[in-house]
Parts: sequence; structure tokens; C-alpha cells
Amino acid sequence: MLQENSSFMKGVRKADKIVGTIVDWLAIILLTFIFILGIAQVFWRWVLNNPIVWSEEMIRLTYVWVCYLGWVIAERSDSHIRITAISSRLPVSVQKWLQAFCHVLCIIMCVLMVRYGIDLIKEGMKRTAISFPMNYAVVYLMGPICNALLVIYEIAQLIECFVKGPRDYSDKGGDEQ
Repeated sequence: MLQENSSFMKGVRKADKIVGTIVDWLAIILLTFIFILGIAQVFWRWVLNNPIVWSEEMIRLTYVWVCYLGWVIAERSDSHIRITAISSRLPVSVQKWLQAFCHVLCIIMCVLMVRYGIDLIKEGMKRTAISFPMNYAVVYLMGPICNALLVIYEIAQLIECFVKGPRDYSDKGGDEQ
């Protein structure tokens, strides 16, 4: 069994922190880029009467990357929406197997998305954006990268589920009290 303070676990936590920081900053930079480009697009179109023809497509393609990064951020912090009205009332041993089953399903889906995402990248190499010279493979590259990260996070959560037990997703407060 892996010891909590082993050098391997310290390395894993350090790598997770580095990858997490990169993902967070990339999401911030891309969201800032979308915001600035959107403001510039409105200014050029309505004030200067000379629209930036490539801005809408660039915003749309950048948004694809932001969505994938958001998925990784939510997975890393285990903050995806979930409905636990029934599962939280089950015995802990059943909750553990239900959570493990959900992690396995997510791993399978992400592995398939990596597999077919690679095919999509190959197809994207044949296409370029309409309004500026960018290969669609660049856009599609985010799918396999983020899904590979998701597989790693799901495996870590699956291991945690068996080592520490199922996570408690019962409400800790809110409007329904």
C-alpha cells in the first residue's frame, strides 16, 4: 500500500500541483483573451465601422479549449454537479461500489474520447479555419490532452474510494435547510 508521506506520493502531489497551476492559468489567460477580443470586436464593429472578421471564429474555437479546461478543473476539485438523494441514503459499502462504478464509467468514456480525439486531430489536419490560417487539429488537440488528464484524476479518485472509503456528498448547508 502507498504510504501517505512516501517520496512517490510527494512527487505525485507536486506534479498535480504543477499541472493544476498550468491548467488554471491557461484557463484564466484564454478567458481573458476571449473577453478582450469580444470587447475589441464590439468596438471595431460599432465605433470604427470596421469589424474584425476573424474574431468571432477565434472566440468560438478558444471557447472549446476553455470548456475542456473547465471540465479538468471541476474534475480535479471533484465539484461536478451530482444528485445524491438516493445514493447518500444507501449503506456506506454500497456507496463505495456505486462511486467506484461511476469512476470506471468516466474512465472508459475518457479513454474513448482520447482514442477518437486522436482520429479527430488527424481529420482536423485537413481543415483550416475559415477566417484565419489555423489548422483545426490545434483546436481538437485539447480533447485528448484533457481527457488523458481526466483519466488520471478518475483513477486517483477510484483508488481513494477503495483506500479511504466513499466520499461524503451529503449537503453541508444551503438554501434547503
